[in-house]
Amino acid sequence: MTDATTRTLETILTLDRTCHHLNVSSKKKALEEIASRMVATLPMLTTEQVFENLIGREKLGTTAIGHGVAIPHCRLYRCSSIVGGLFSLAAPVDFGAFDGEPVQILFVLLVPAHEVDEHLSVLATLAQRFEVPAYRANLLAADSDDSLLAAALAPPVSFVQGQ
Repeated sequence: MTDATTRTLETILTLDRTCHHLNVSSKKKALEEIASRMVATLPMLTTEQVFENLIGREKLGTTAIGHGVAIPHCRLYRCSSIVGGLFSLAAPVDFGAFDGEPVQILFVLLVPAHEVDEHLSVLATLAQRFEVPAYRANLLAADSDDSLLAAALAPPVSFVQGQ
């Protein structure tokens, strides 16, 4: 991973949209709570808009990418730039992942309706990071919102070492 990748994540992810050990019991509850927390920093959006769009995207197919990770995302007309949120769950929930593993880490993306290239680039960056076992382990080991954000922005070890 390059420094540009880290800068990209730093521009879309903030501490106020990072939550360590979110306590929810299902995918629906997770998306409802995430929608509420995301719009707290985005006054142009409503919880209902974000939730309905996230759940609508899930109905097209799971956003779980395996290894206990999901990347819920949706396009919104009132969103002016890509916005991210990072959530670790207190207990894993079923997202219908292809590997059968329940999800414990969610990186949420809210994307402007017209954005395509940058959206796909961010999704690819996230998928690549989440493939690194040490990166996932560091996120799960975080014990606060601050440490979760720091773990997310840190370059994955195998990329730093060129493996």
